[in-house]
Amino acid sequence: MKPAAAFFTLAAFLEARRRQMLYQDREGLLRAQERRLYSFLRRKAGRVPAFEDLRGRFLQDWPIMDKAALMADFASYNRLGLTAAEGWAHLEAGTSPEGYAIGASTGTSGNRGLYIVSERERYRWLGTILSRALPDFLSCRHRVAIVLPANSRLYDAANESGRLQLRFFDLGLGIEAQFSPLTEFQPTVIVGPPKFLRALAESDTQIAPQRIFSGAEVLDEEDRRVVETRFDLIVREIYMATEGLFAIACPHGTLHLLEDQVAFEFLPLEGSANLVTPLITDFSRETQVMIRYRMNDVLEFAPIPCPCGLPHRAIQQVHGRCDDIFTLPSFGSPVRVTPDVIRNAVLKADKRISDFRVIQTGQNTVRLELKTEEADCLQTAAASLRALFTACGAAPEIKPVAAALTPPSDRKLRRVRVEFA
Repeated sequence: MKPAAAFFTLAAFLEARRRQMLYQDREGLLRAQERRLYSFLRRKAGRVPAFEDLRGRFLQDWPIMDKAALMADFASYNRLGLTAAEGWAHLEAGTSPEGYAIGASTGTSGNRGLYIVSERERYRWLGTILSRALPDFLSCRHRVAIVLPANSRLYDAANESGRLQLRFFDLGLGIEAQFSPLTEFQPTVIVGPPKFLRALAESDTQIAPQRIFSGAEVLDEEDRRVVETRFDLIVREIYMATEGLFAIACPHGTLHLLEDQVAFEFLPLEGSANLVTPLITDFSRETQVMIRYRMNDVLEFAPIPCPCGLPHRAIQQVHGRCDDIFTLPSFGSPVRVTPDVIRNAVLKADKRISDFRVIQTGQNTVRLELKTEEADCLQTAAASLRALFTACGAAPEIKPVAAALTPPSDRKLRRVRVEFA
């Protein structure tokens, strides 16, 4: 155990717990957020070249940034002046500047993103997660299994703290390959993508976790049902990306945005009355500065307050990514159909459907894939999709196909996606 790691983890945990208990109502939370946000904009935000001339302005006066802008001039957005080429070189060599950690996204959208964080920021991240996900970590020795396609130095902070026994399981080696090592480890906590959690739930692996967290992919309701039925636990989501840590589900299973360390603005999604895409300003990070960063995610607000009483905004579901919205020709302007309604159209077609893929393969062509053993549901599901698209004013050619539908082990599972330029 590293003394510094233990100290900073404990300090971050206690600070996150203090904030959580301090903000009992939404008005108090937003007042505290505004104070921290504008202190950040006046001082630390201007310490990177990209923002040095904007110091002190109101948030709405700062430009909107995105991944393309960040990666085109990476050095201007971090305090080390580290270029993207230098970051990739560090990543390839497994090194990093002293006192910092470098990581990258999986690149499921075809454009990988880099991040750089300091040691303090790593422990702040860990303390925040522990305060929401494992508030008893000081009194209980949890065994935490992290099941993901790629490891990260962010997870090393947990082991370095000396309070958790954390083990990484590499999904790149295959989903089923993790079952035996998990049985040996007997984790009390599992963190993994829904495709793995469901495969684990459908296997005969003899484990009895106390808590299960889903992350890295969209958690579909069918996956949630299967996992919760097998383990008799509420699956809790962690909404985290290369760009930062944004939300953690409470014990009721409701995602709550971490508004005590990130300011969120929401842009309405064209063609939808209840979906938005967020702009994030993370005032807890100062190594790589992210201000009004446009995320690629599609969020739906929860329609009613969560019974847990947290004042942090509740999210009903993270539905997917903006570039997985189908854009189809119509009689007038092209119509946009979001992944959530496509997903619902397939699942409501027949209760026997347990897995599927819907892929826009061309400007006006859609491929529907169901499991081979559920092939007799293809025509019903295709009819349901056809009715949906017709109601939207579109008429794509739908090609029903029976397939194995093996979940990919080396990348994110996207059941609804666009696969043409």
